[in-house]
Formats: sequence, structure tokens, C-alpha cells
Amino acid sequence: MFDWFQKRSGASSDMPMPMVSVGQGGFMAGTHVASNLGWRPIEALTVGDQVLTFDHGMQPIVELARETIALSEEPLDAMLCPLLVPRDALNNRVPMYLMPDQGVLIESDFVEDMQGDPFAIVPACALDGYRGIQRLHPGTRMELIVPRFAKDQVIYLEAGFLGYVPAPRDLLTEPAGEELYSVLSHKDARDLMLAMITNETCSHIAAAAPHSPTGFPFIS
Repeated sequence: MFDWFQKRSGASSDMPMPMVSVGQGGFMAGTHVASNLGWRPIEALTVGDQVLTFDHGMQPIVELARETIALSEEPLDAMLCPLLVPRDALNNRVPMYLMPDQGVLIESDFVEDMQGDPFAIVPACALDGYRGIQRLHPGTRMELIVPRFAKDQVIYLEAGFLGYVPAPRDLLTEPAGEELYSVLSHKDARDLMLAMITNETCSHIAAAAPHSPTGFPFIS
């Protein structure tokens, strides 16, 4: 299940990073979740505990998977490496790690222009380079916690971070219904994040440029 941690094959770090699905979300132990017990480390929660969701108030956990993974100190395959989210990058009060396929709820005018709704779910791997988010080796030991609810939910973590938790499904017996959340493909998610990175970079450059008395930036 967790064989996507492999040794680097020698590929250059300058090569474009392909968007791949490793099919695994979940949250690192130590990540705090808003619950009926207050802010609790996710590993301290159990089935039946209530978690604060973005759209449906408190909802009970119906399944909880736990996995401990021992890692070597050697470099991980960059495509499969977790991402470090710096403090406040996504309204998180502390730095946190995300698995590459962990869904994140993003609000953006670009999303609204695309689909008429400002909210969309993007895989964490698409966030690479946004607000200092980067792939980074998490250490020699990693504990991954995967909560599940009766329906798809977005939950609050580390103050304001919004993580997507899909409900367990049997694709052979359960018909596809109307999805509550828009989950972007890896390509669409990466295109969105590149647009957001460019927009924020241009905004910072404009804000830092000296302005004329008329309020417009000087052009050298």
C-alpha cells in the first residue's frame, strides 16, 4: 500500500515534475483537528468522535486507518515525496506535511472563472512552489492517519487549513452520484496553481514598485 516511497533513480532535479497520482491521502500524526473535544492531534481521535466540517457542522468519524512507515535517510523519489506547507501558507498556524494526493480545498477567483464556484479540491502535489510549499523528506519515521466519514467532507486542521476527506466507496456496487465537491484533475489543478502563483507574484512586484504622484508605478 505504501510502496510509493522509493529511492531516487538519479533523475535530475531540473527536469519538469510530472503530475502522478499515488492514490493516497491522509494526515501526519501531530496534525491538530477541530473536534468536539477541542483541537486534538489526529492520532488521538477514535471512531465516533465528532470533527468540525466545512459544510455540515460536527460529523462523526466512521473509519480510522493508521499506518506507521519507516523511511531511510536517503532521498525519496521526488514525485512521491510529501510536501511541507510553511506556517500560514494555507491558513495553517504551524508548518505541516501533506501527502502528494491529499486533497486541499482552495478558494480562488480563478476557480470561479473556470466553473462558476470559487471552491475546488486540488491534490497537494499541485501546490509545489505556491507560497513556499515544497517537497521535503519528512524524517526517518512517518505516522499517517486517514479518517473517514459517511459522506465526503472537508475538515478543519491547524486553525484554518481545509483538508478533503472522501467517503469510503465500493465503485462496483455504488452508483456515481452528484459530487458535493469539485475535485480537479492533476493537470487542471496544476494549471490553476501556476495561474495563482503568477498572479500573486505580479501583485507583489506591483506593490513593491515605486509609484508616481498619480498612484501609478514608475516605468524605468
